[in-house]
Amino acid sequence: MTKAGLAGLFIASPVDDVFGRHSQNRRYVSGFTGSTGYVLITESQAIVGVDSRYTEQAQRESVSNGFRVFDIKGKRSEACAGMIAQAGLGRKKLGISGADLSYGEFAKLNTALGEIGAGDRPLLSAAPPIVEKLRVRKDAAEMASLERSIEICDRAYDTVLASLLPGQTETAVAIAVEQAIRHAGGSGVSFGTIVAGGPWAAMPHATSRDEPLREGEMVVIDMGAIFGGYCSDLTRTTTLGEGNAKFREIYGIVFEAQRAAIEGVEVGMTGAQADRLARSVIESAGYGEQFGHGLGHGVGLEVHEMPYLGPTSEDVLEEGMVFTIEPGIYIPGWGGVRIEDIVVLEGGRARVLSHAKTLVPAGAQG
Repeated sequence: MTKAGLAGLFIASPVDDVFGRHSQNRRYVSGFTGSTGYVLITESQAIVGVDSRYTEQAQRESVSNGFRVFDIKGKRSEACAGMIAQAGLGRKKLGISGADLSYGEFAKLNTALGEIGAGDRPLLSAAPPIVEKLRVRKDAAEMASLERSIEICDRAYDTVLASLLPGQTETAVAIAVEQAIRHAGGSGVSFGTIVAGGPWAAMPHATSRDEPLREGEMVVIDMGAIFGGYCSDLTRTTTLGEGNAKFREIYGIVFEAQRAAIEGVEVGMTGAQADRLARSVIESAGYGEQFGHGLGHGVGLEVHEMPYLGPTSEDVLEEGMVFTIEPGIYIPGWGGVRIEDIVVLEGGRARVLSHAKTLVPAGAQG
């Protein structure tokens, strides 16, 4: 905050977060997991503002983290303005966490602050991604939750794979994934499970359909679990029966591209340099135009967070960062192949955290 010239930082959530998916900056800073609440940090104070639904919860989750609880009553924008006024930020710069407040709520807050005397009114400013940058490096407690989430996802995939048969619909398999995740100890899925068979697999983010999977066709399964609030993300591509020569060719290229990235990525690289490790393999095989997305993304309290690995990414990879490595090739009318694992940078290099079963092309080392 000092480096950004801010006397305070205000963190909310962009929506009333009943599913706990859109307020991870607030949770990370304060520990509060309710759907509605406001965090204000200054040099000397840490405040979490909640209404009566969450008073006890905030006391349990946030007071032990050094926060005091502010009672939100009446209009939320006016109550937040009062909370800010009490913090002694008059004529000082208050940073607004931009990812955590909609323009509409910002406008209401700004109007409410306008009713406060000029001497007690702060100067609102867009804050840089302060909390997001803190979240990129995981501590031991975070790693424990992440590794458990990944283990749950691995077990769930292996369970579903063992029962995968022609005739099952994509939707039925997606439901089986969620059930397997819960049976393995997950609190739920970290995103809507993708199951895509045959030509449908040419879309990286396909929506699962009530269409039966067919003998001999490829199946992409992209899935994730949640444990202790932390997410996992895993993609495997398999076949129902023997894959044909085209499938073996494409799968082998993607496998080698992922292996090149895992073996070559290191601390100090940019996300673009890491992406190039895999992309060069796919381009050399003649399929560069069929790899349209980035190599990977950070994983933690959100399934997509910093750092980002892609052709234009300037994010610098650091020790302790956790992210996916997921190259793919997608051919309209034919299908697609993606292989995704999560790694952590330790000792300067990548340690693979995912261990779900995968196909190993002939001649490759597993």
